[in-house]
Amino acid sequence: MLSQTRKDHTEVKEFACKGIRVNAVTPGVIANTDNDRFKIEEIRRSIIAGIPLGREGLPEDVANAVLFLASELSAFVTGETLEVNGGMFMR
Repeated sequence: MLSQTRKDHTEVKEFACKGIRVNAVTPGVIANTDNDRFKIEEIRRSIIAGIPLGREGLPEDVANAVLFLASELSAFVTGETLEVNGGMFMR
C-alpha cells in the first residue's frame, strides 16, 4: 500500500469514499539491541550526527506515529506517508 500512497492515489481515493483512510509510516534509524550498526560506538555516533534531532529513534517514536494515524486525531488525513526519522530525510 505504500506504493499507492506515494505514486497513484486512485485506490486511496476509492477507499476514502468508503470512509477508509490509507496512510503509511516510514521509520528512519530506530535503536534496538539487534541493530549491528549500533554495536560499534563510532558508527553509532556517525549515524546520529546525520540526524537533525541528534538521536536515534525509539520504537516508541514509531508506535506514537502509528497511534496518531489510527486515532481520530488524524480523521482528515489519508494518502499520506508519515516519515519518523528525526529530520534525517526531509522533503
